[in-house]
Amino acid sequence: MKLTESIRISWRAITGHKLRSTLTTLGVIIGIGAVIVFMVLGGGFEANLLADIEDQEEPVMTVQTQADPEGGFGFQTVDSPIYTQSDVEALEEIETVDYVAPDGSLSAVQLEYQEEQLTGGSGFSGAFGVEATTADVFTGDLWEMVDGEPFSEDNEAVINEVLTESLGGVEVGDEFTVRLEDGREETFTISGVVDDDLGGPNPPTVYVPIDPHYTTTVETPEGTEERAYSSVEIRAESVETLEDTQDAVEEYVQTESDAQQLKEDDHEIVVQTIDDVIDQFTDIIDQFALFLGGIAAISLVVGSIGIANIMFVSVTERTREIGIMKAVGATRRDIMQLFLVESLILGIIGAVFGVLVGLGFGFLAVSLAGWPMAYPLDWILIAVGVGILVGVISGLYPAWRGAKVDPIEALRHE
Repeated sequence: MKLTESIRISWRAITGHKLRSTLTTLGVIIGIGAVIVFMVLGGGFEANLLADIEDQEEPVMTVQTQADPEGGFGFQTVDSPIYTQSDVEALEEIETVDYVAPDGSLSAVQLEYQEEQLTGGSGFSGAFGVEATTADVFTGDLWEMVDGEPFSEDNEAVINEVLTESLGGVEVGDEFTVRLEDGREETFTISGVVDDDLGGPNPPTVYVPIDPHYTTTVETPEGTEERAYSSVEIRAESVETLEDTQDAVEEYVQTESDAQQLKEDDHEIVVQTIDDVIDQFTDIIDQFALFLGGIAAISLVVGSIGIANIMFVSVTERTREIGIMKAVGATRRDIMQLFLVESLILGIIGAVFGVLVGLGFGFLAVSLAGWPMAYPLDWILIAVGVGILVGVISGLYPAWRGAKVDPIEALRHE
């Protein structure tokens, strides 16, 4: 039997039971559609996250502490003050370093501006956060000063654009008061507004000078008491010297620094450039999308069972037709080909509509989230391949069973 004849007969059988065929392919459509949706969401989130930093060529790196999360994958940034003032001064001595800007968090509980109040200031878990750093971090191109200038006095502060929106119309030159957890109240004059959005979570933040506001200290391995920070930003003199600078910083923090001795055993000190951060986030997003896609793909098993079930029904319903075909010369191969083609068509239909449904709902989801649309071409090809595979596997045994039907018994079948 020619393949075109098998396709014609199979298509006639499918269209002859439209509702049953639609319900049969629904499992495959849902499974593949869900996978495509998750891949579109993952690609859109990744593109949105990295859009603001992907083209940056600032020779900047961050030294921070990371740990494995308790119940998942990826990494967890540890806010632990282990980078001492001695470490900062030693890093400044590296020949190709332009500046070293330590960073430490202040435990703030309330911010007051005119009639507005923000409470619970603790970074991501609160309404705002207060970070102590140096004015150097605002001099590069990584962050953009949209108004004013970096702080130059003890009572000046830089705020990010998110905080200006939270406070409703705050401007350079305005004053606000921050109440700290230790009972201190500090009044600051806004010297500038910075766009510090690098694509990730971006809470309202106040940036203040380290001196005299940051007072956290630790006991160093030598037994002295020194100011210590939770992370350090380092800028190389140029893009050309970035790699050598990173190697020198890595060697110091891993072998000679106080931080190496102060950190917990299950924590890790990492030195990351912008490219390193991009690679790390991309890996995490890909893993997460793959994990969710794997869960969604379980419905493909249900879809394959549905196709197998309908093929068994089709074999039973067409037993007499099989007998007639064998009586007029059809071989087992012809019968097997007929039912395999039918199940394959069902699988392809499920794959094609699954891709369309997935792209449609994916586009709707990323549009609502304000992310760019990402077309996962590799997963679309995989989805079509899986649809074909599901059709073949699901129809294999029913086709083999139909091919084994005895023509005499089949002709007696009513």
